[in-house]
Amino acid sequence: MRNRLSWGWPFLFVAFLLAGCGSTPTTQFYKLSSLPSGQQENPAALLGMDIAIGVGPVELPAYLDRPQIVTRKSQNQLEISEFHRWAASLPGDFSRVLAKNISALLPTDRVAVYPWGDTFSPTYQIKVNVEQFDGQVGKQVFLRVIWSLVGQQEAKELVVRKTLIEEPVLTDDYDGLVAAQSDALTTLSREIVEEIRKLGPP
Repeated sequence: MRNRLSWGWPFLFVAFLLAGCGSTPTTQFYKLSSLPSGQQENPAALLGMDIAIGVGPVELPAYLDRPQIVTRKSQNQLEISEFHRWAASLPGDFSRVLAKNISALLPTDRVAVYPWGDTFSPTYQIKVNVEQFDGQVGKQVFLRVIWSLVGQQEAKELVVRKTLIEEPVLTDDYDGLVAAQSDALTTLSREIVEEIRKLGPP
């Protein structure tokens, strides 16, 4: 009887530990990706332009401003993943990637993220109000924003746009979801740059 107990308890203890280890998934962390540098589209259109771009403020709805990645199960139901999280704050990552994209698409490295210091004076300021930035794994993501370009000299909004972008999610996982969100942000960046081109130098 004693031999059975001496062998039984260690076995049960190890089995309990293995069961506990297998029940908790590993948390995965993600960040949005930007365009590589040197991706100017029709750079000749901006030759001679000496401009500085200020990106922000970027405002996101409260349901997105959290560490967990949010997906949409239906029109009215959201899902918050505890084990798929942003590596940094989503508003900050959104602003960072938008600024890097703008810098890559325009022939200027004078791009700063809000809030910038007193020594930086942007020619144009990009203000972004994000209304939706979510989607479904394996299906599509949506980026719905209201954005504006504010001129430094005029101190007023020169361009105001409401944009809805839909991008397919090419793989059935969160990596594909975040990649599609990055693509949507790239599309928004190109739209903003096109309006800056139209405005030209002040």
